[in-house]
Amino acid sequence: MVEVSNLYNLDIYTIEGLYVGKIADVVLNIKLGTISKLKVRTYDAGEKKDVGLMDMIKTNFQLVPDENHIKTYSNELFDINYDKVRAIGDIMLIDPKDLTSTSPTHSSS
Repeated sequence: MVEVSNLYNLDIYTIEGLYVGKIADVVLNIKLGTISKLKVRTYDAGEKKDVGLMDMIKTNFQLVPDENHIKTYSNELFDINYDKVRAIGDIMLIDPKDLTSTSPTHSSS
């Protein structure tokens, strides 16, 4: 079981290791009592960030963030259907094929 409050700001990666973004909001289906969709804020770097072992070690053990490693996010959100999520733990994994079936939405903030 996953608590909804633990999903906010969770990093999302593809099963191939590409960084997608962070969960900005969770859409619930009140009638069924389930999570319907995730609103995702994408990483704004022009291209997706590859993640390797050295990247994880550098960012996890770095006391002061390097100026080049500060993440900025776009203001646009897109949806991922919750049933497309492959795994949830410290990060969330999705299949990159499922990214093509998402629809962009616009944030009102």
